[in-house]
Amino acid sequence: MLKSRVLALKDALVRDTQLMLGFASVREAPAGSAMPFGRENAAALDFFLKLGHQLGFKTENFSGYAGHVEYGQGEEILGVLCHLDVVPPGENWTYPPFGGVIAHDRLYGRGAVDNKGPAMACLYGLAALKSIGFQPQRRIRVIVGLDEESHWECMNHYLQHAEKPSLGFAPDAEFPIINAEKGILVAGVKGALPESRRWQLLSIEGGNRPNMVPDSCRMRLNSPGHRVEQQELLVALEAVGVKAAISCSGPVAELEFSGVSAHASMPHLGDNAVYHALRFLAGLGFGGLVGTLAEKLAFQHDGQGLGIGFADQESGSLTVNLGVIASLGETLDVKLDLRYPVTFSKEQVIAGLRAAIGEVGVVTHEGGIDSLHVPADSELIKVLQRVYQRCTGADPKLIAIGGGTYARAIEQAVAFGPVFPGQPELAHQRDEHITIDDLVKLTWIYAEAMKALAGGEQ
Repeated sequence: MLKSRVLALKDALVRDTQLMLGFASVREAPAGSAMPFGRENAAALDFFLKLGHQLGFKTENFSGYAGHVEYGQGEEILGVLCHLDVVPPGENWTYPPFGGVIAHDRLYGRGAVDNKGPAMACLYGLAALKSIGFQPQRRIRVIVGLDEESHWECMNHYLQHAEKPSLGFAPDAEFPIINAEKGILVAGVKGALPESRRWQLLSIEGGNRPNMVPDSCRMRLNSPGHRVEQQELLVALEAVGVKAAISCSGPVAELEFSGVSAHASMPHLGDNAVYHALRFLAGLGFGGLVGTLAEKLAFQHDGQGLGIGFADQESGSLTVNLGVIASLGETLDVKLDLRYPVTFSKEQVIAGLRAAIGEVGVVTHEGGIDSLHVPADSELIKVLQRVYQRCTGADPKLIAIGGGTYARAIEQAVAFGPVFPGQPELAHQRDEHITIDDLVKLTWIYAEAMKALAGGEQ
C-alpha cells in the first residue's frame, strides 16, 4: 500500500525536486537576521517549509538556521536529518547546475544527491505515510539545515533551540547502512611564499572548499630579467608529467592547471589540480612548504608520506585532501581536509602533521567533527537492516565512510543511503544527478524506514 501511494505522488515529487534544485544555496554572507547563510539558502528553507505546510504538516523555522516538518504525536522524536545547502558547483557542467534539468530520465543539479533530492524524498515519504492514515508512536521530524557543507552552525543552533531526537537517520551517504563515520579534521598550514633560484611565485590560487577536490589551480610566475617563453614551460611541465594552459608576457607567466572535482572523503575519485601545480613548482626548484607538500603529499591520499597513515578495522584508512591553496602577500595558506579512523584522535593527526611539516610551516586546527560508531547490535540498525532487505532484497551489511553526516548530531543515528551499492559517487562532482526511478525508490524506502522506526513495524 505504501509503495503505491509513493507512486501516486511521483509527478509532484519530481516537480518539486526540480524547483528545489533551482536554489543556488551555497553559503554566503548573512542577508539579515533571518538569513544567516544568505538569500538563496533562506529561500530554499522557505520553499521546503511551505511545501511541508501544504502537505498538511506542522512546520517551524529556527531563525533561518534550520527548520523541520513534523508529523504525529508522542514524547519521543524520530529525526530524519537532511540539509539543503550545497557546495559550489565548479565548472564545465553539461546542464546548468541550478537548472533542475531532466535529461535521459535523470534529474541534474547541484544537490540532486547531496542532499536536496533525498530531503525531498523524505518529505514526500512522510506525505505517503500520512495519506495511508499511519499514526506514529513517535513524532517524526524531517529536519533540514543550511550549513552542513561548512561549519554545522545550522545544526548546532537547531539543537540548542529544539527538542533533541532520541534516534534517527541521515539520508546523506550510502546504502545499506553506515554505522561508522571517520573523524573529520580541517587543518590550516601556513608558510612563507617560496622562491627558486630563477623564479618568483607571484600568486597561486586553487580550490573552493577544503571538502572538495580542487578542479582548477591558477598561478603567476615572474622570472626577473628574463623573457619567459612558452616552450620552456612546456618542457618543464612535461618533465614532471603534468599539463597546464600557459600565457606569457615578458618576464611573467600565467598557468592554469585543471583537475576533476570529487568529495574530500574519497579524494581518489578526483584529480587534484593543486597537486599538479605543486609538482610543477617543485620541478622548478621551489622548496619550503611547496617542496615539502609536493614530496610528502601530492597524489598520496592515505597520509603515509606525512607520517599519519593511520588505519583500523572498524573504518579503514585515513584520507587527506588538499582542498584550498592561496597566496596572501608573502604567505602561502593551505587548507587540508583529513578523515581519520574511529579509533584514532584528532590530536594524533595534528601531532603527526606538525612533525611532517617541520620548520617550513605552522599547522593549526581549524575545525572538524568527532567520529561516529554505532554498535552493530543496536535496535536502530536491526530495524533499518530489515527495512532495507525487505525493500531491496539485498544484503543489509554495515559499512564505514569518511564522509560526515548529521547522524553525528545525535547519539543514536546512522547514515542510510541514498547511493545504492555499485553506483558512482556524484556528490561534489560535475554533472551531479539522480535518476527519477531512484528518487521514487528512495521515497518508498525512507517512508518504510520512518514507519518502522516510529513504531509501525509489522
